[in-house]
Amino acid sequence: MEKRIKILIISKQTEATDDLFPDIPDLDDEDFAEGITSGLTDCDTMELRTEGTLRINDGKAEITYEESEITGMEGSVTKISFDPVNPSLISMIRDGTVTTAMVFEAGMRHICVYETPIMPFELCVDTISVKNELLTLGTLSLDYMLEIKGGDAGRTSFRMQIKDAESSAVPLGEYT
Repeated sequence: MEKRIKILIISKQTEATDDLFPDIPDLDDEDFAEGITSGLTDCDTMELRTEGTLRINDGKAEITYEESEITGMEGSVTKISFDPVNPSLISMIRDGTVTTAMVFEAGMRHICVYETPIMPFELCVDTISVKNELLTLGTLSLDYMLEIKGGDAGRTSFRMQIKDAESSAVPLGEYT
């Protein structure tokens, strides 16, 4: 089964400061709750509206779309795939000007290589949560930390919504 879909992606990225845990109070401190700071700075938000393809074949669901100048990955194609029986294990493969294969699994850390036109670098994807309802409600939510080897860590909140490109209905039922 293959279907053209409309895709909305909203991604919020927050960079971590150098000191993730400044001024943590002692456990006996009366102001313990107020004393903890998040160690995170302002967010960068990106919104992408595009069309793509939803394919379900041989026990695998796959959403494919082209990246754009907005994402900074123009010339790349992204494929998000998962097994409908185990929808909480997501793989995201990018191919083109930017190339990578990332795995998202709640509570797990996965290492990948991110290849850019300038140079490749190693990333650690530490997934906090996955909520995949793409085949039922048309939504995917990923919350994860990215650690760049030799650089800062950052947190990303990724939200995807899909609808049938022909009818604007959420792809339901017939695909599961």
